[in-house]
Amino acid sequence: MPFKHVSQNQTRKVKGEDGLIGKITGRSDQIYLKNKYQTELDNSNIAIVNMVHYLEDEFKKLKGAYDNSQRLKENIKAHMEERQRLYESLDNLLNNEKSHEKEMWYETLKTRVQEVKDRNITIIQKNKDSDIEEMNVGGLSFPTNYPDSKIKDRFESILRDIESKEKEIRKEKENYHGAVSQYNFSISFFEKNIDKAEQKFVAYTNVLNEGTARINECRYQGSFLYNLSSEKAKDEINLDTLSHRVDQFKNTLEIIKRNVSQYQPKTFVEMQY
Repeated sequence: MPFKHVSQNQTRKVKGEDGLIGKITGRSDQIYLKNKYQTELDNSNIAIVNMVHYLEDEFKKLKGAYDNSQRLKENIKAHMEERQRLYESLDNLLNNEKSHEKEMWYETLKTRVQEVKDRNITIIQKNKDSDIEEMNVGGLSFPTNYPDSKIKDRFESILRDIESKEKEIRKEKENYHGAVSQYNFSISFFEKNIDKAEQKFVAYTNVLNEGTARINECRYQGSFLYNLSSEKAKDEINLDTLSHRVDQFKNTLEIIKRNVSQYQPKTFVEMQY
């Protein structure tokens, strides 16, 4: 389930900015700065949380696209091996016939080749005996000049199987190319967005450092009244980072970067068969 992004502007306001005693002692100024920088710090932390979780979800997509493309590639190879076996079955069927039937087979093949050419369908064929690598034969009728052959039914059955297998191969290739496209897009996504994530950590650190410096410059900070106040009173007017877990998310980002780096060398284009 995808991570649901946390909304920003969830701030923790401290009251007392307008009190007379606070203005005299300088506490009001410190409260003002605390509220101002705590808001920015909380929002910077939320931006980190959202970005890191977003990258986690996107890495799952990257891994899924890669695994899917490899699965589809193996499927295509298996289908092509099955297709080759079907063509070998045709060859074996032919070799088991008498020589004149073999001659008639070649006449049949020539007729079918011409029909395919007439239909503007591409044929890739090795002209070495009957060693056929690929032939798209869908929708062609059995030649009328060879109607009584005892191999006719078996011949037609194998051709139907080849036609079905060619459709399966084309479909799997379409799916494979889609998975490759998704994989390449995911790799490109990380190349752009990992840097954005790292900049969010820089922004958080900058807000924390600036806010801490401004608060430490307040005259109330370290004053006699400040030292006499309770730990709770001191804590509420200083920046609170306890719940942010920035280091944890920084470690998570480093893990994502290492995982993505393992996939980057595997960037590939659509495979041609």
